Amino acid sequence: MSKQPDISGNFPFGEVGQPTEELSEPRLKSAKEIHDLWLSKLDGRDMPRKSDIRPPEMKSFLTNVYIVDVLDSGKDFRIRLFGTGVSDMLKQDFTGVTLSETPPELHWRGDVYRLAYERRAPVFYLFELIPFGREHVITENVLLPLANEQGEFAHLLCLSVEAARRRHP
Repeated sequence: MSKQPDISGNFPFGEVGQPTEELSEPRLKSAKEIHDLWLSKLDGRDMPRKSDIRPPEMKSFLTNVYIVDVLDSGKDFRIRLFGTGVSDMLKQDFTGVTLSETPPELHWRGDVYRLAYERRAPVFYLFELIPFGREHVITENVLLPLANEQGEFAHLLCLSVEAARRRHP
């Protein structure tokens, strides 16, 4: 897989509350599995349809999956489904919430969702959840474009999984 263009000039990687690093490809097993599943469903298209992806195909990591609806050509996004593993990690369930309804400190998510929308390609990145008690949790995240039945970019199939923990004083 080719390396995605560096977006550090227009995305604040490494700042507190922002993704820490863009990855050129998935690293963790479940991140590779969901990406491989997405690739297997392309069938000559830019992106699979949402209906091509079935929950039983994601059984081993389904709790860490969430689906985002693209609204108004990428101006807003709604969390259609939020896996229990993700809500447990974040201590909050965002199912049904639009990005515009979230606190400003979460609006960076729209920028990274728009990145996938504008590229029409997968985005992989690391994020550090701060604070989790005295441990910071680093997550690996995958955003995969999905089309509706008419072939229009309408959803993101996403995965967020714990990659590491580190203690902070």
